[in-house]
Amino acid sequence: MAAPTPAAVEGVPVRKGWLNRTTLGISLASLFSDVSHELATAVLPAFLVSLGAGPAALGWIEGGADGLSALAKLWGGVTADRVRRRKPLASLGYLVTGVGTAAIGLCANAWQVMLCRMVAWIGRGSRSPARDVLMAEGSPPEAHGRAFGLERAGDATGAVLGPLLAMGLLARGVAPRQLMLVSLVPGLLAFLAIAWLVAEAPHVPRRVRFGLRDELKGTGWPFQRYLSGILLFGCGDFSRTLLILYATQHLTGSLFSLRGAAAAVGLYVLHNAVSAFASFPIGSLADRIGHRRVVIGGYLLAAATTLGFAVAPPTPAWLVLMFAGSGTYVAAEEVAEKAYAASLLPAARRGAGMGLLAATNGVGDMVSSALVGTLWSVAPVAWGFAAAAALQLLGALRIASADEAEEGGTS
Repeated sequence: MAAPTPAAVEGVPVRKGWLNRTTLGISLASLFSDVSHELATAVLPAFLVSLGAGPAALGWIEGGADGLSALAKLWGGVTADRVRRRKPLASLGYLVTGVGTAAIGLCANAWQVMLCRMVAWIGRGSRSPARDVLMAEGSPPEAHGRAFGLERAGDATGAVLGPLLAMGLLARGVAPRQLMLVSLVPGLLAFLAIAWLVAEAPHVPRRVRFGLRDELKGTGWPFQRYLSGILLFGCGDFSRTLLILYATQHLTGSLFSLRGAAAAVGLYVLHNAVSAFASFPIGSLADRIGHRRVVIGGYLLAAATTLGFAVAPPTPAWLVLMFAGSGTYVAAEEVAEKAYAASLLPAARRGAGMGLLAATNGVGDMVSSALVGTLWSVAPVAWGFAAAAALQLLGALRIASADEAEEGGTS
């Protein structure tokens, strides 16, 4: 029996260039999946109101789903290193997300909605590390920025198309319950994009017991220090829904003849559109100048943008500028974070490392949104944004302080 090649041992499929069926399939899956759950998210508040539920129910549903998603990301990362094939894990996650989201349309009360949302977000979390490892191993290291940039562009484009599709169907009289069911179509297309297009070579799984401390230790000190910077930054990287609320409550004047909530939704679409258009160019830039530099630059832009929300007047011109800045830095962090992590992680720990990265971001999301929301409720809104900007700056400084040579340069 012939010995396996190094590529098979590390789970790296034979590839011809970075733009191949694997990177394309994953990018299409991100596009369709985001159309599905952003369409549903856009009408979820209205659907809950129709069931007699209010803001508190929405808060518990979203908070519980995000918390479980963070845990699922960690589990998914560890599992990705312990199975011979990661593709079934990723494709099943997309299927669970699509079906769980659409099932909300069958719910009769808020607790059923919470259950479906949690199931959907468990699928969303568990698939992420396996998908990221497939992307990293389906493209050469020198093109990771472009590969993850393409995936992020698909994700952000779906985040634009989903709300726009919801707005168009609502204008035609389609009920929120029916829209939830419609979301199943792009959700299934996401599953099929992974199942039909992605190619994967089996790898030799690690047959050891799971221990969080051991998993973290196995990723190496450079990655652990990188993770600490991501956690610092993440504790200031609050949910974009708070920016929508800020625009709704504080917008002075009109935006393209829109006012209030309609203008805030327009700004959110602008944010997602900027993120979609910026993702691939930022990924290409990261491949040229170094992924680490782009992570630091994105974090610094985040701190400047968040500070802008604290000190700048909420006029249409300033809000357009700051929402565009937010979309740009989100693209930078989500593309370059993964690309740089892939260069730091040993091949045998890549799944666990991507899971730890995603879970760390999830913990940061919960902390940052709670921090900004709490400060907003007890003090001027500027305090919350200023505190978030300070944490974002600390995250940038933490990563910038690392010894570049020790961490493999800027690759």
